[in-house]
Amino acid sequence: MEQTNRLLLRSSPSADLGPEMGLRLGHALAKDYHKVVIGTDLIKSSSMMKNAVISGLISCGADVIDVGIVSAPVAANAAKMGDCCVYVTEFRQLDLISGYLLINPDGGLFGKEQIRHLEGRDMEKPELSDYKNLGTVKRYYNALQDYNAKLLGLLNDTTGGTVILNSNCGMATDSAPQILNGIGTDTISLNAQKDRNYVSNSLSTKEADIHHMRDMVASDAGSIGISINRIGTLLRVFNESGDPLTDIEVLKVIILYIRPTKIVVPMDISGSVEDLFKMRIKINVKTTYPIPDPEKMEIIYAYPNAGSIHKAMVESGADIGYYDGGFIFSNICQMPDAIHACMVLAQFSGNNNLKKTVDSFPDYYSDRKPYKYSCNTTDFIRAMNSNLPEINPVKIYENEGWRVELEGGRFYVSRDTEDSVMVTAESNDRLYLISMMEVIDNLMAECENGQ
Repeated sequence: MEQTNRLLLRSSPSADLGPEMGLRLGHALAKDYHKVVIGTDLIKSSSMMKNAVISGLISCGADVIDVGIVSAPVAANAAKMGDCCVYVTEFRQLDLISGYLLINPDGGLFGKEQIRHLEGRDMEKPELSDYKNLGTVKRYYNALQDYNAKLLGLLNDTTGGTVILNSNCGMATDSAPQILNGIGTDTISLNAQKDRNYVSNSLSTKEADIHHMRDMVASDAGSIGISINRIGTLLRVFNESGDPLTDIEVLKVIILYIRPTKIVVPMDISGSVEDLFKMRIKINVKTTYPIPDPEKMEIIYAYPNAGSIHKAMVESGADIGYYDGGFIFSNICQMPDAIHACMVLAQFSGNNNLKKTVDSFPDYYSDRKPYKYSCNTTDFIRAMNSNLPEINPVKIYENEGWRVELEGGRFYVSRDTEDSVMVTAESNDRLYLISMMEVIDNLMAECENGQ
């Protein structure tokens, strides 16, 4: 199927998404989903793109529940009212026209197979209804209140610390400041008004993007800083000194505080997450969450994309999922939820020092190296599966790549190009890492010709 004939759900630098695609999306969705929840962000084009997909849906007899302008977690929580949800947003990229996020009733994003099936439906002729059988559009006004009440009802009864909160004039302004206030957090709220013309900084750790929050946090002793993206899915956290945390450091803090029984993470994640989760690293924090039964604790590795993480969370009944800066809490919905993460971090800072906790994390060393192979991909995969047991791994996870656990470290092999793979290796012992890279060199030499 050529790209020009496929559904284009997101704009990109090489392809513009217009309302015509929204009409096609509505036609395709209506063949399998008879009641669809619709939510939008604040971007100027979102209203136009929303009306386009609604037109496609109702023209084929599907009914629509419009929850209005809300954050992505609010839309995902409301998705259970229908067979699926369409959230109209630019999501991660700035300065592009609005696109479509497709969400399952449990709040998880559509996976590859669902998208592929939808593309096949798009190739079929639309089943248009006559005027008597057109779908209906109903407005639901309580989606935001439903989400806020549910989140406040789930959080442990602990007062938050002091937080400087930057909502970036987006949809998180309707939830994050109110919930922080509800748990007794001393909050300095920035950019807490919705403004479709406001251009927020990136959540990167570049000095140009963090200097304002760094200065604000450093000027208020004892506070931490949290900046949330405009749709409430991603965040950047600053410790009491104004230094930004990495996403993996934030994940570790959340794991330490809420003590989950099961977590789902991508196959290429640092092994320090598993070591912390399994309590091989002893770091004491004050928390009101109970210690889980060690026999029931499980870490599940999934292929690094949102659909695979969602599928693994549903199948395993995991408490927390993580992918590419997004933190998923299954007791709300399966959508990355920076608002929920914000509440947990506020409570953590009320009982613990964020900087001291993160500084106590041990160092892990990593190396990254590409390898080319001359055989076809099928033969290379067969050779890898044949040769991997020879290096005496503790465990092997395979899912469109390999995560290999060794006695003192681990490495992840992923497809890089059609004739190469990228290997990322890690250990908390620098000398072990060097010897492990030698083992990997020999392994790749054995597999290079498919032998």
